[in-house]
Amino acid sequence: MDHFDQALKFIQDGRLDEARIYLEELLRQDPRNADLLYNLGMLFTDQGEPDKAIELLQHCIEFDPSHVNAHVALGYAYQRAGDLERAKKYSIKALDIDPNNPYALKNLGGIFGKEGDNLRAFNYIRRSFEIDPDDPQIVYGLAFTYKCLGDFEGADKYFRILLNMQAADQLKSLAKDGLREIAATTLKSQGIRMDAVFYIFYALKTFSDKSFQEIQAISFEIALLGSQGLDINDPTKKYTLRSLPGEFTGMELLCIMYAGFHQIKPGMDVGIDLSHEYVLAETLVKSE
Repeated sequence: MDHFDQALKFIQDGRLDEARIYLEELLRQDPRNADLLYNLGMLFTDQGEPDKAIELLQHCIEFDPSHVNAHVALGYAYQRAGDLERAKKYSIKALDIDPNNPYALKNLGGIFGKEGDNLRAFNYIRRSFEIDPDDPQIVYGLAFTYKCLGDFEGADKYFRILLNMQAADQLKSLAKDGLREIAATTLKSQGIRMDAVFYIFYALKTFSDKSFQEIQAISFEIALLGSQGLDINDPTKKYTLRSLPGEFTGMELLCIMYAGFHQIKPGMDVGIDLSHEYVLAETLVKSE
């Protein structure tokens, strides 16, 4: 294996400092090599040094103006540096060279999203997804733009697709946050949920003869299950717990968890507001 291939293997393995040593030495020997300039530029961006990356990538496209990946990388480096206008310029140039480059399309979508132009962001990311539906970052971008446009059904669909993909833990965590935000927003928009009132009523009755530790166990088990995304709009009783017998809908579990955490620590922020429903359920319990 030559030194360039070894450097690429180090990058693939996440050993960026070792890859950098190899690439810098190779570049000293061959300072006009476009592939070396491109890969070292990408590495600097990944290491949080976009200014160094920009310098190398500018040299790369001087020596090879048709190097589409260098234009994509330069656009991304400018985006990381906070210069959205130049980021947009080089991403568009990449699409001039290759109109179907999914990374240029994805980056342009991200730029327009940062500028608040969610419709144009959606257009570019949708096109990117049509070309490369297996890229988790593209799937997340599509879900996120659906959410920004208020299409919660579309956002929910693609966040859940992402959770079933091989993806970085950080990206999956963002997808779970997105699902929780959708659930909270959907509940808020519907006013008082009487089904939630009665689910919380059931939970309070159930908790009345349980210990603090048992309530904790039930609540934390639901929270762990919910980290994968509970489907609160499906009326099917498809969930079970080790700590509580029976079968439950996603909405039932959400309400039981809310009631449980209210018992554990009143006022705790669990990411969703069912305070009005809780008060009504508590009133029903006291009325018995």
